Amino acid sequence: MLRWMLLRAAGDERLARWAAASPTVRPVVDRYIAGDTLGAGLKAARGLADAGMAVTLDHVGEYITDASQADEAAQVYREVLSQVAAEDLPAGISVKPTQLGLLLERDRCEKLVADLAQRAADAAVHVTLDMEDHPVTEATVALVEQAHAAGATNVGCAIQAALHRTPDDVRRLTRLGASIRLCKGAYAEPVHVAWQRRVEVDRAYLEAARHLLREADYPRFATHDHRLVAAIKREAAHLGRPRDSYEFQMLFGVRADMQRALVADGYRLCVYVPFGTEWFPYFTRRLAERPANLAFFLRALTSGDQR
Repeated sequence: MLRWMLLRAAGDERLARWAAASPTVRPVVDRYIAGDTLGAGLKAARGLADAGMAVTLDHVGEYITDASQADEAAQVYREVLSQVAAEDLPAGISVKPTQLGLLLERDRCEKLVADLAQRAADAAVHVTLDMEDHPVTEATVALVEQAHAAGATNVGCAIQAALHRTPDDVRRLTRLGASIRLCKGAYAEPVHVAWQRRVEVDRAYLEAARHLLREADYPRFATHDHRLVAAIKREAAHLGRPRDSYEFQMLFGVRADMQRALVADGYRLCVYVPFGTEWFPYFTRRLAERPANLAFFLRALTSGDQR
């Protein structure tokens, strides 16, 4: 119930305004958000790269209400790509389709994705379309298919194990040769489209992971769950997959100890680095994902402990 409430709160503009103005909230937010600016995001990316990790940079924002916001978001990503190329950073970009106007002007969104894909290809950068809630799942998968049909094979997307449709989407994208970031799912989805119990989501995740390890060229496993990480390692070893033929993905500020351990053991790791001012929905979903995150937040609010 608490998780559901937090996920629902992610879209509450009044709470977002309160959080932005609260002097006690921001120090906690800084644990999960690299900063408000591209410069802050790049600084975090450099530090992670120095530690042997790849990154994917996310300019936070979603569900825009004005088409001009799509152009503004795309321009930020163009600047990201320019800087990544100039500094030769091991970095990709992660983009939410609704931030590029998917629900406002579909044609504009498709053109912006195509433009970013071409610029990313020129910089040898991978583009991941973040998966949002279920009403835009089909449209997001279709954007990947359109990109590949146009020759932009550097475009993939996230897929959420919690959704009932995910096995079909995994096979569909694997046949296409598109990169998949497999995650559990971070949205409050209704029971008729998504598994609700943790054991069900974990089972669905492992089934999708096994398929990707057998069939995909370079699967990307986004999870902080040590049980799933261990299961993926075992399955990959059983199949004889080398450690450089797949990667784990984790979020900036979450389970840094596990991140370092994976790199030390020779596994590939990509860290999702968000930056920007529209951080409230992203931050709220991080609180909902793990009780430890929420406990940390509440402790900081009540005790002033903002470490």
